[in-house]
Amino acid sequence: MGPANSSCWKIFRLIFTMFSLYLLGDAFFRWDGFRYYAPFSEFLPAVALATVLWSAVSVLASLLAWIPLKALERFFPRGDRAGLPERWMLFICLFLLLSITLWLGKRIFWEHGQTTLQVKLAALSGITAAAVFLSWLFRNRAVQWMNAVQDRITPLVWLFGAWLMLSVPLVAYCSWGKEPHRTAEREIIRPAADKERPNIILVTFDALAAEDMSVYGYERPTTPFISEWAKTAALFTKAEAASNWTPPTTSTLMTGKRAWTHRTYHEKGTRPFRIGTESLPLLLKKNGYYNMAFIVNHLASVQTLGVAESFDVAPPATAFSTPVSLVEIADAFLYRRFGEKIRLYNWVIKENFILSRMLSALSGDYAVTVTPPSKAFAGFLDIMDDNPPAQPFFAWIHLFPPHFPYLPPEPFMGMFDSSPQFRTRKSQEREMWISDARYNEAAVGILRARYDEFISYCDSQFEDFINELQERDLLKNSVIILSSDHGESFQRRYLRHGGEHLYEQVTRIPLIIKEPGRRGGTVINDLAGQADIPATILALAGIPVPSWMEGRSLVPLMKGADIEQRPEFSMNLQTNPSRGRRITKGVIAVWDGDYKLIHNLEEKTSLLFNLKNDPGELENLVDREPEAARRLLSLIRDGLGKANDSIMNKP
Repeated sequence: MGPANSSCWKIFRLIFTMFSLYLLGDAFFRWDGFRYYAPFSEFLPAVALATVLWSAVSVLASLLAWIPLKALERFFPRGDRAGLPERWMLFICLFLLLSITLWLGKRIFWEHGQTTLQVKLAALSGITAAAVFLSWLFRNRAVQWMNAVQDRITPLVWLFGAWLMLSVPLVAYCSWGKEPHRTAEREIIRPAADKERPNIILVTFDALAAEDMSVYGYERPTTPFISEWAKTAALFTKAEAASNWTPPTTSTLMTGKRAWTHRTYHEKGTRPFRIGTESLPLLLKKNGYYNMAFIVNHLASVQTLGVAESFDVAPPATAFSTPVSLVEIADAFLYRRFGEKIRLYNWVIKENFILSRMLSALSGDYAVTVTPPSKAFAGFLDIMDDNPPAQPFFAWIHLFPPHFPYLPPEPFMGMFDSSPQFRTRKSQEREMWISDARYNEAAVGILRARYDEFISYCDSQFEDFINELQERDLLKNSVIILSSDHGESFQRRYLRHGGEHLYEQVTRIPLIIKEPGRRGGTVINDLAGQADIPATILALAGIPVPSWMEGRSLVPLMKGADIEQRPEFSMNLQTNPSRGRRITKGVIAVWDGDYKLIHNLEEKTSLLFNLKNDPGELENLVDREPEAARRLLSLIRDGLGKANDSIMNKP
């Protein structure tokens, strides 16, 4: 092997080993969270895919490190080149060690902190200067040290190389050779179409809070069209989400079960319990419905939820977005190839992995959403134009806006706040993390204005969709249901959604149901839960609601009848394992009458509110009304006890 090839090989060995050690440390970090929702047998393919991808990056990094060495050699006479590769490798080694140390330090002590471009350039310059100085200081020992390092890392090169060789066929098997996971029957005997049954279109906007919609009394005119459209629909004023983020809530939408029953708590968690035999789309399909899903958020995709077998049409989430940043482009690429086959398919581009930050730094910024609702709406309309189903259909359209980042196009951007601030993705991300650490009320106010502008844009997109349905004469036999998976918060120093808080900003969702031919509207103030939506869909389709659904039909309320009032629940259980373990941690909220109790299972603390007198949840009544607090807490304990008994298979 010639000297050039030898230096290239040595550089690769060094970088490959350091990259592999970083990945090994990160694997222990990932496993701590992964074990909460999946077994080790599913972790190995994720590690294998990360190994293949990260090794490819190490090859690229090695070439980028070797090319400057070849350029440097041109400035030195052949006789003076001795030791130059080792000094260069010493510089690389020091540069990587300093970079990783700084990265790990930030990850441990300031994980969500954002830094300006100037600070990043200063840090890079400082690391480079320090590595240059140390390389010069120890230049006479570079050959000795680097030769010793090369000798020491040889076992690691063999070890990591062997794992890489095993990873390639493992990834290939999981991606192309393994039988896809199926949760429902391959062939469902569908009865002849009953054309008397209505089409049902469920439109859910991600992170759309009822509190910020003018149709629900919000001060800004965010939903002028929906406000008019709802005048001939059933509008529910007290609809509560099953959780405060997407995986549990969309699992509830597809099962009619609460989170402690379907047991989907995590971002990449296990599919809902018994989803193969107990799901809304499966029941609809068995009763002659043609099912379609146009889901923009991959966390809510029918593949992720395990109901893909019950849908006749279900394009991938990537079909409805136009990624711009390098991270988004990489994520779309990896999702198309591995997203439904390997958990943690996006390991190497997750925001707390060093490659993600590198790609983000190299990416440009953008000021308009890359997931416009029109794309998903168009996907549905194309089916109706080109190949409309003969039987009644059920279509679930889940849109990403107004989810963060809040980037509506003109003329919506700036309609509620004309300031030039926070009009791009990066500026909003930076302020979100800053306000998480030290709340800036004025800045958060502008972010909320951007969110409200995004809602106004969604309202306009929904109007266009309804007009398209009208032009195609699809409204005369179609029920339209408008809702969301959860809300969004800008108050109480709590931004966005998820986590331990279950205030009304994130749990109260829109629910508007418009039946075909309906002329008069009705406002329903009875308490409703997200689990009621699937049961209501079945009732509208003339299909009996099964006993395993915890929700109940709201159709009687829509027809002016009364139904028995009962408590509703919402919960975030991310801190619990998904399978086979009792629920002992997390936060659960219960509504009963005018009262709402939020209880932290681990801390054993509660918040009690009277929503009739205190809709803003500003006054904790736990000490003033202990009887009400105990009554609602008993509802949580009874429901949780039954859920835990079911988890542990107790009768």
